[in-house]
Amino acid sequence: MHFGDFDADLQSGELRKHGIRIKLQIQPCQVLQALLEHPGQLVTREELQKRIWPADTFVDFDHGLNNAVKKLREALGDNAENPRFIETLSKRGYRFIAAVHNGNGVASSAPAAAPAAFPRTIAPGARRMRLAWGLGLGLAVLAALALALGLNAGGMRDRLLGRSVPPRIQSLAVLPLQNLSADPDQEYFSDGMTDALITDLAQVASLKVISRTSSMRYKGTKKSLPEIARELNVDGIVEGTVQRSGDRVRITAQLIHGPSDKHLWAHSYERELRDTLQLQEELAHDIGQRIFASLPNPSGGHSLSAYPLNVEAYDDYLKGRNYVRRESKDGALKGIEFLDRSVQQDPNYAPAFAELAFAYYTLAFHLPPAENIEKSRAAASKALALDQNLPDAHSLLGLIDSLYEWDWAAGEKEFKRAIQSDPNSSFARSQYAFYLDVVGRKTDALQEINTALELDPFSPARHYVASFVYLCARQYDTALREARRAVDIDPGFALGHLALSNALRAKGTLDEAFAQWLQYMRLQGATAFTRDLESAAKRKSGPADPFQKVAPVMLKYFLEGSKKSSAQKIGVAWAYMLLGDKDRALEWLDKASQQHEMQMYAIAVDPDFDPLRSDPRFGAILRRIGLPR
Repeated sequence: MHFGDFDADLQSGELRKHGIRIKLQIQPCQVLQALLEHPGQLVTREELQKRIWPADTFVDFDHGLNNAVKKLREALGDNAENPRFIETLSKRGYRFIAAVHNGNGVASSAPAAAPAAFPRTIAPGARRMRLAWGLGLGLAVLAALALALGLNAGGMRDRLLGRSVPPRIQSLAVLPLQNLSADPDQEYFSDGMTDALITDLAQVASLKVISRTSSMRYKGTKKSLPEIARELNVDGIVEGTVQRSGDRVRITAQLIHGPSDKHLWAHSYERELRDTLQLQEELAHDIGQRIFASLPNPSGGHSLSAYPLNVEAYDDYLKGRNYVRRESKDGALKGIEFLDRSVQQDPNYAPAFAELAFAYYTLAFHLPPAENIEKSRAAASKALALDQNLPDAHSLLGLIDSLYEWDWAAGEKEFKRAIQSDPNSSFARSQYAFYLDVVGRKTDALQEINTALELDPFSPARHYVASFVYLCARQYDTALREARRAVDIDPGFALGHLALSNALRAKGTLDEAFAQWLQYMRLQGATAFTRDLESAAKRKSGPADPFQKVAPVMLKYFLEGSKKSSAQKIGVAWAYMLLGDKDRALEWLDKASQQHEMQMYAIAVDPDFDPLRSDPRFGAILRRIGLPR
């Protein structure tokens, strides 16, 4: 349809002026469609309510409609006082007053006004009596209605208006968007769209959004939505599809009340690939508005909608992120290849630098740390220079400042900034819990890790951190429970087996603890070392404790490793402790502290080092790393 300088496609929901597409959100677009379908005629507020805000949708209708019409007028350059297109009929509705031409060039205009109904004649006396009685009753009814409508106590306003009370959404999970592209290799793209939607929705204040790791667990699941909602403890679920074809991308999404499987909202979006960021933000904002009618329009430093997306660079970013989030040495190295190419093609895309920082931080645990930590800090700083609100970049600086540089005050500042930027970041909260545990704030650490587990209940990494926090709080039963949970979720997660070994050792279950430690070493790739340990453990002579029995083999392995990397020095100290040589153990801890070994912080709280805590030399080492005890 054509009117003025505008063309509107009612099927696709697109509005163009002189051929240029005008950005129009879904609700203003629906209002325009309703008006164009009845040009020149009154479209009542009630008709618009039924069409755009169904009875089971939680929304402040008056505010929503007024805002939608305001946005529509802004897009059309119209004025409510002197309208060219949309006329307001006070308290009744709206009318489209411009000539509208359909695809055949036929113009539609306003119909003739209907004659006014002629009032019945009423005798003056009867009129006065009816007026007085009716006025009193009417005032009483209006007062009651005003109170009920104003308070909406218990949903009374909705019931009085004939509307069912809609389900309330306070927590949300985004299920993996289904890849409808013909190419299965595009799976990384649909996963990337899921990640982006989770990230954007996490910015909505007062809405709990389940983190990526737990949501991705349901990829391809056959479980019902009520089952998923119960397992994730959420009210709302978003599911949908992604289709990439040529230089176009189409996303269809729907919002569902999980416990009842009740459909609340659905919409499709189609854009050119270069507008992908705009599409992501618009989708998240529309879902947020369906949950909270008062949600403002996207704004602020975190918005990327106006960013001119480089499609090739974005592709490499998504592929690199897919590898890096595996949190392994090989994954980090492969991810860096893609991410380096991404930032070369587009040096202004902040999330790619944040992902690079994560990759180099991961490598610091497998390779000499100093060089990789320096690269991680540089990448995180670059990311924040481009976008100061990226929570992952702040979290990584918090880890580097505290656990490596031992600048504990600077580290806490970064963790707090990360959580402020994204209260739903389970990564930020779990790493802050690590920090709080190390500095001795056990109660705060437990609170943060429990929040992280609520946001990401199926992440083995979150349960690993939880096990460590409870272990250091000397709550061994809970530490054991969390470690078992990590291994149950992902039997191939090496740190889960390490946590399980530590918790079992603390409880005195040594044989099972040793078996779990062997499994941890296998998953780390130390196959030959594991065989040597198994052979040593089978010897009949020696201590009953299998760890003490194999301590000589451990010492040889860690000493050899320490010649290549400083990361093995704490292992040497641990082996000497198992052999009962505290002096040599302290000597090697001193060496590890001088070289800023990555895991040096653990000695402050780990029960394994309790036998050394009364020694003044151990206290001196703790003070060197800024943790007096």
